[in-house]
Amino acid sequence: IFAVFYTRLFGVTTNYTFLAVPLFVIMGMMVERSGVSSGLFSALYLWLGGLRGGLAVATIAFGTVLAATVGVIAASVTMLGLIALPPMLQRGYSKELATGACCAGGTLGILIPPSIMLIFYGPMANISVGKLFMSAFPAGLLLSGLYVVYILVRCLLRPQEAPVMPASERNVPFRLKLQTLMTGLLPPVILVLAVLGSIFLGIASPTEAAGVGALASAVMAAAYRKLSVRVLKEACFATAGTFSMVFIVVVGAIFFTSVFLGLGCGQVV
Repeated sequence: IFAVFYTRLFGVTTNYTFLAVPLFVIMGMMVERSGVSSGLFSALYLWLGGLRGGLAVATIAFGTVLAATVGVIAASVTMLGLIALPPMLQRGYSKELATGACCAGGTLGILIPPSIMLIFYGPMANISVGKLFMSAFPAGLLLSGLYVVYILVRCLLRPQEAPVMPASERNVPFRLKLQTLMTGLLPPVILVLAVLGSIFLGIASPTEAAGVGALASAVMAAAYRKLSVRVLKEACFATAGTFSMVFIVVVGAIFFTSVFLGLGCGQVV
């Protein structure tokens, strides 16, 4: 059985596709520390705040964009909890709606590419990771749209759970609102196009695209004047911790499957 363990472990550690995992993780860590996320939510906040339940809808939209730039569910939920949750609670949103929007928006990070789960699942199931990304993208957008519909219907039936944002806070010139949206949305869109566009167009493999994304996120952090030795060190340590956790889970699952099937349990099932 130990020979099987060694063979399986060697196969995982030498799989070229798995190199994308730490690269996508560090990309998400750099996005988290660049400050681009707070600017994006502020823009969505101005545009959707006048809608009943608009802040919750903005949270889902924010989570959708984050999912396409982060790929790690923990990072998405953390950013939503820190950036989107306080404004909703401060403006009288019910705790159930506010926390639910953050959790739902955060879970999109496991589905919308680049998803770490799909990178691990593809080689194990002998399916192209690029094809999985292409299949998961419309499914993730559909789920995001259903979340938005649910929020709007719920707020229509229970208006007390989601007060409308005061007119004084959203009384901003249209030109300034448009400028805020463009400056907040443009960097994540460029990052998504650099990563997913290169995969979908067949220019790069998921592993190569992950390298491009990691570099682009570092450049974006530098453009926002947030890149420093301390930030780079923190991102590397956080990436090492997250990847180690994921890798141990995968290796443990492989070992369990080997023992399970080796003992004939598959035939019993």
